[in-house]
Amino acid sequence: MTAAASWCAAGGEVRSEHPRLLFTSAELAQMRAARTRGVRAKIWRNLKQSADWCLTRTPRTDWIAPVTPDPVYENLYDRFYAMMHDMAVMEHLAFGYAYSGDKRYGTPAVEWALACCRIWQKEAEGQPDGGKAYAVTRLLKGLAVSYDLLYDRLTEAQRTELREVIARTGQAYYDGYFSTPGIAGEGFHTHHAIVEWASFGLAALALLGEYPQADEWLHSTVTKFEQHLLPLGLAADGAQVEGATFWASTMQYRLMFMDALKRVTGRDLFAPFAAQMDARLALASIASRKTPGHDQDQQNVILEPSYGQLNYYSPVLVALARAYRRPLYQKLALWDETLGSLQQTRYVTERGEWLLFAWGGYAYAWYDPTVAPGDEPEAPLSFAFPSVNEAYLRAGYEPDGIVSGVKGGSTTIHAGGRPVLVDMNGWPQAPEGELANLRDEGHHASIQWRGATGGGFAPQSVRLLRPDRLTLARRTIQNATWWCYPSPEQEGNSLRWPDGTVLEITRGTLVNLDPEGYHDQKVVGMGLLKLKDPLPMTYPTVTASPADGELVIEVRTPR
Repeated sequence: MTAAASWCAAGGEVRSEHPRLLFTSAELAQMRAARTRGVRAKIWRNLKQSADWCLTRTPRTDWIAPVTPDPVYENLYDRFYAMMHDMAVMEHLAFGYAYSGDKRYGTPAVEWALACCRIWQKEAEGQPDGGKAYAVTRLLKGLAVSYDLLYDRLTEAQRTELREVIARTGQAYYDGYFSTPGIAGEGFHTHHAIVEWASFGLAALALLGEYPQADEWLHSTVTKFEQHLLPLGLAADGAQVEGATFWASTMQYRLMFMDALKRVTGRDLFAPFAAQMDARLALASIASRKTPGHDQDQQNVILEPSYGQLNYYSPVLVALARAYRRPLYQKLALWDETLGSLQQTRYVTERGEWLLFAWGGYAYAWYDPTVAPGDEPEAPLSFAFPSVNEAYLRAGYEPDGIVSGVKGGSTTIHAGGRPVLVDMNGWPQAPEGELANLRDEGHHASIQWRGATGGGFAPQSVRLLRPDRLTLARRTIQNATWWCYPSPEQEGNSLRWPDGTVLEITRGTLVNLDPEGYHDQKVVGMGLLKLKDPLPMTYPTVTASPADGELVIEVRTPR
């Protein structure tokens, strides 16, 4: 049975033309016309600006071979960031060409795709394993998307070359990795599993009807999604147990595959798994707008590092807004003023390999102008995620309001569009406390947090008086130190920012404001590998001492 016949027998209608993964030729014509109108015009401006930057990059000429031993994971991150960089530039140029028809992007996009084929095709030769699959499958996905987007610009010889590398690499990983019991089984279902299987599935969709085994790849991927990745990939409360940045990338890859699957075959996974596609974590943690410029930790998504800010979340939210008609998701996504851009992270290895993310082209395709951004009266303002020991309160869904999160007893408070308090009390190394109670009575909401046995985290409460006042009370005899930015002005026991946001120690004493107390160091590989940060940052730290065993901090925003 052919690929088309087997999927039609299963109820689908296979698209055979290219492009087909994100849009058809007819839909693409509409998208090109929309570049001058409304939100898509803004997304296109950002996308084009990044595509112009991509034109300054030079395709790689040398393969980075695996090295063992690799005690501090230097080789692993060199290879991973190199593949992510190459895939991002290749895809972004391909999207730039697709949405414009401009050969200024089309010609180099083809050059990048062929260079990636030729440099990284050696990945099909070694024994597949989990140490390589996370990067290799992403690159495979990038080649598949580029093949689809650039199809009309490729000669038949170039199409054949791309198909053969995708097929050879995909088949090597299907035979030696995805078909093994550990990878095909139930236990492999969290972030790495979703990224790898979704990338592999997208390669199958790109080659469906053109490579005989692609049909088998796709059946295996859909089975994995239905049995393991969607039912088990996130915790029951909607969190990602490996961290919230992994929630965002889990959703990115789910959406990428599920959208393409529905488009190419008609198979819909969105409706039956709607409960597993919830964005409560994004609703809990997004605090303010994303403006152009390098990202900083907790800048607009609390409890998140610099690469996991709103520009990492916004493509997910526009896709979920379209799939489930959610105006609040659309509203928060459009707080990202850089939507459509290539994400240039601050993660660079010593040899200069740079981690990039290219979700701007997907955001342009996923954005649905018929979903008007707006509020949802029933949307929660308080959140508990027991699976990851986190709780959140927010004043509302307007940018720059108060948003607070507690993780294991370590507290972050965002107000006036900035982090005004990010605990430095040992998180995540110190012993953790746990959530004792979460209450939300409309005007007033609170989190009660138990301290950890044996010290570490003190018992504390976070009380929010909506819309503009939050109080953090901590039972402790120890000084507390936190960082914030930008640097505030000290007025006795208070700190003040130019917009009128105030942090005041109402019980205890503000001991010290050090303008350069916290040096942000980018470290990966379980803390073993230090990276070169293109924008090294130093933030102010604040130290406060309690009075009679209690420290009380009040944060107020201007009405």
